[in-house]
Amino acid sequence: MNFLIPFLSIFPLVYFASFFYSVKETLSKQHDGILIFFIFGLPIYITTLSILNLYGLGDFIPLVQYTKEIIVLITLGLLIYELEEYPSLTNLDKIILVYFFYNLIYIFLPIGGYSIFEKAIAFKNIAFFPFIYFIGRLIKPETIWVSKYKILICILAIASGSVLLLEIATYTHLQSITGYSDYNFTFLGIEPTGHDGLTWTFEIEGGIKRFASFFANPLEHAAATLLTIAVLIALMSKQDSANRNIILLTILAALLSVVFALSRASLAGFLLVIYIFAIVTKKKKILLAFHIAMAVILIVILYFLTDHTLSEFIINTFNFSNSSSLSHLVEWVDGIESITAHPLGIGLGESGRIAGELGLNTGGENQLIILGVQTGIISISLYISMLIISIHWSIKLFTKSSGKSKQLGILLFVFKVGMIIPMLTASIESYLYISYLGWFLTGLLSSIYQQLIIKKEYGVF
Repeated sequence: MNFLIPFLSIFPLVYFASFFYSVKETLSKQHDGILIFFIFGLPIYITTLSILNLYGLGDFIPLVQYTKEIIVLITLGLLIYELEEYPSLTNLDKIILVYFFYNLIYIFLPIGGYSIFEKAIAFKNIAFFPFIYFIGRLIKPETIWVSKYKILICILAIASGSVLLLEIATYTHLQSITGYSDYNFTFLGIEPTGHDGLTWTFEIEGGIKRFASFFANPLEHAAATLLTIAVLIALMSKQDSANRNIILLTILAALLSVVFALSRASLAGFLLVIYIFAIVTKKKKILLAFHIAMAVILIVILYFLTDHTLSEFIINTFNFSNSSSLSHLVEWVDGIESITAHPLGIGLGESGRIAGELGLNTGGENQLIILGVQTGIISISLYISMLIISIHWSIKLFTKSSGKSKQLGILLFVFKVGMIIPMLTASIESYLYISYLGWFLTGLLSSIYQQLIIKKEYGVF
């Protein structure tokens, strides 16, 4: 893929264009413009930083690293400043605020072995999302053209699939030419590993490549397909043929992405959401198609069992004997033991990115365990409560409402349920694209749900 090197500048250009456009929009009181940055900037964040470092612009990277937080704080600040009156708090608002302030206290408690600055970074990694949530919460729902952003998400998926096709055709990771390894080593202290000099995440046992397209890694790439499939289901539920070609291309791109990223958790989530949605909505045709697809997948698996490398990957997935599955198991046991011994946590930074960079990680590879190791079972309980409430409210919206509310309910129900399995095997809040968009939409869900309660339009809330 060396022929693409002259074109790599397109990624920083798109990143900065989406950033400055979103800033312009939010300063013009078009606050939903921040979604342009979320959709087109965040997926290429690491790729952009890697290319800047490759071009010798490493001195600017510390500033660029905070662009995502800067735009969030600017937007939220302006929204609060423009409020005529504060809305009454929903149950979800209260839980998220409690979660935020509870974790904030741990920065100052004399628990753990890290400095206040390092604890603050760890706090940001697990508790920045409330800022994003309240942007969605404070934006007036009637000002957001939801269908427009769903199409933009589809366009992003198609672009991702197009880059993936180039990777497949050349059997080369895009990250091999973007300076990904140099960036990781210089700024994160992560040394190159694996057969391709990237990280072990980019391959399975036997050296078969896992592709990330322009995302940070294959796991984030695969998880992004769960948001894509949620958007597709929401679009198809409208029975609108105007965007049929985009929908078909997006379906193909999503399938390619989840298959060639070789993420078992995201693939399981991908299949789970389709099945649960079909059951909840009593879509018999979707159920029939799902069962046929599962039969085809079974046949394909049986065929691949003739390939020694792939058969090992498939079989060892279920018996937890391959290195990836075994590492999950070890990290889970390590984390659970820590939480059992220290139910209030052992301090910010002791699990996740900060500890991982120093090789001192306790537990990990599970969003709940990462929270619990640091700030205990209270954080886990609050996080699970947020998930349960948002799923419950999304079901209410798509079964009892119509129009924009129904579409949002379908989308978030599918997305939240789909992310449950990946949440058990990774720190999903580190996946910028799906974390930021997911919490923004959750804030919007809370606002719409509150309006429906106040208006009592449907009599069942």
